[in-house]
Amino acid sequence: MSISRYNEIDHMGQNKIIVFLKQFTFTLLALSTATGFLVTPALAGTNIPDPLFDANRLTEDTQFTAKDAMTAADIQSFLNLTPFGNRSCLANYSEGGRSAAQIIYDYTRGTQDPPAVGSFTFNPRDISLHPGVILVTLQKEMGLISAPDQNCPANRLQIAMGYGCPDSGGCDSSYYGFANQILYGAWQLDRNFDCADGSDGACSPYFAGNTITASNSTDFYDVPPSQSVTFGNKATAGLYRYTPHAFNGNYNFWKYFRAWFPTYSARFVSQNGYPTLTLGQSYNFQLTLRNTGGATWQRGVVNLGTDRGQDRIPGFIREGGSPSGWLKGNRVEMVEATVPPGSNGTFSFWYTIPDSMAPGVYREYFRPVADGVSWLEDWGIYWDIRIVSRADSYHAYFLAQNGYPTLHRGESYLFEVKLENTGVTTWQRGVVNLGTDRGRDRIPGFIREGGSPSGWLKENRIELVEASVPPHGVGTFRFWYTVPGDKAFGTSREYFRVVADGITWMDDWGIYWDVTVVP
Repeated sequence: MSISRYNEIDHMGQNKIIVFLKQFTFTLLALSTATGFLVTPALAGTNIPDPLFDANRLTEDTQFTAKDAMTAADIQSFLNLTPFGNRSCLANYSEGGRSAAQIIYDYTRGTQDPPAVGSFTFNPRDISLHPGVILVTLQKEMGLISAPDQNCPANRLQIAMGYGCPDSGGCDSSYYGFANQILYGAWQLDRNFDCADGSDGACSPYFAGNTITASNSTDFYDVPPSQSVTFGNKATAGLYRYTPHAFNGNYNFWKYFRAWFPTYSARFVSQNGYPTLTLGQSYNFQLTLRNTGGATWQRGVVNLGTDRGQDRIPGFIREGGSPSGWLKGNRVEMVEATVPPGSNGTFSFWYTIPDSMAPGVYREYFRPVADGVSWLEDWGIYWDIRIVSRADSYHAYFLAQNGYPTLHRGESYLFEVKLENTGVTTWQRGVVNLGTDRGRDRIPGFIREGGSPSGWLKENRIELVEASVPPHGVGTFRFWYTVPGDKAFGTSREYFRVVADGITWMDDWGIYWDVTVVP
């Protein structure tokens, strides 16, 4: 098959584009869905690409830059037994006292200074790449992962990343050597990613969101000679800047990276509403995300992490329900044991408001994370939590009352009023009552009886009929008056108002009855 490579070299502030199109043929080891990797002979131009391939989004930004995804020992284990089922020739390779695995590890996390090569100067300590980006590039460029040789072919090693080789012929020997190729190739990929935000015009048009026409090699896959590509993120733009071809170069990158290093990616689906709470109250927060990557999410690996600042410890009490949902102080665990690609994962957790927290609005940010691998996309997930004082958590809305009575001395009447709980605290019988008003807590001139029960808790309080009334529920107050035998004839206006005793009087709806006493 044909492999295309594209490299850009910034040389002492001078920018130039060098395109290297070099063809070589090797046996393609294709991916088998059942048994792993098998040798698959094929005629040129007769193979159909994977229908899941998205030329506009080759991998996720967080995965591309996950420098901590593999240790040097992990890389060595990968080379010892590759996904092709062989031991890579790089497993035994060393240079300058370092193994190939150590070189890859060092140069994807910016831990080593560059050797003195020509006049090319830069700071490699800024490099931050998933080591798998280099491993995949070594395969798609020179087939060094699938090469089973005990000794890697020298001609492949010296241009292992295809770096510094123009299509006009010949390669710049300044960049020869495996370590040099890893160093400069890693720097190039990292730079491409950084400038894909549009901050450097030298990288145009390889900016996230831009569209180009990418050329294709048609000698292996049945594809058109070119196609339009819109860069879905910075990683994709950077990879096309390194190799401006959908097929075979970036298709091979996508195929190998997806199979070897399954990506962790999420898309926001839904969340429940922003709560208004008072001190001591709890709320169950719920979030649904879709697994849009290639890796199955495992509970305990993919979690919901606190964000802005990352890994902060919230000021709320992380409990309130069973289970609380919290894995530790800054991690919410997934409800499901596993979530395969294309399915939805759920996160459910509780906060309880501390008694010492000041009223106000608190914005709590979260972000999915594959712990030990990378943070997933930042969807700006947050809840605004409004905290009110205990007094402000009690509110009532007038709904209805029965009519004004006309009575004789000695007669009784059952009064009834209904109100909606429009606060955030559940009304409890004995706490929320109907109090006499205007003047407040007055003692009425009627006898507070006449039926059983009378409805009166004490001489100026009427108790709630319901044992409890949650927010948005309807509470009922019923009580009896009996007209005393010496009550003067005429109309008395009797005012009432809902009160949370010991906390606050609620909204004044001017609730009253005109009680008319006649001979």
